Amino acid sequence: MHPIHDQDLSPAQVTQLTRAMLSVALVDGIHPAEAALIGQFYESSRSADMPSTATVLVSPDAQAFDASGLAGSTPEFADTVVLMCLMAAYADGSLSPAERSHVQTIATALGVQGGRFDVLLAQVRDELVGAISHLPDAGSVAAVVRELAAAD
Repeated sequence: MHPIHDQDLSPAQVTQLTRAMLSVALVDGIHPAEAALIGQFYESSRSADMPSTATVLVSPDAQAFDASGLAGSTPEFADTVVLMCLMAAYADGSLSPAERSHVQTIATALGVQGGRFDVLLAQVRDELVGAISHLPDAGSVAAVVRELAAAD
């Protein structure tokens, strides 16, 4: 799943998306894996005239995020924001109830309804399972699948 590859994001959209992802990571403290995912996204998407990745990640809590600024986004961008926020939340290994609630708040601001949110959440979970399904320890893979299913 690479939701941004089919879109040509503007610098403003890259900034909005990065801030949304950071706001999710800040819900329970930024884990190194979350910072790495967000940094990789930003670095691969930013244009030369945008602040450096280090600048963006050095003090993410100083960059207030207001989900209402995403209102009126295209459905494609809305899906991308929700997918990437869910990916950021799961980067540390789990989606906490507080992170899920925050991503749902962002989704609501984007006009993503509950049913669509559930589809996007399932898509992220499927991608996570697919990423580990090649591992030789089938029991561990099955445990992760059960844990993801129980998170609802």
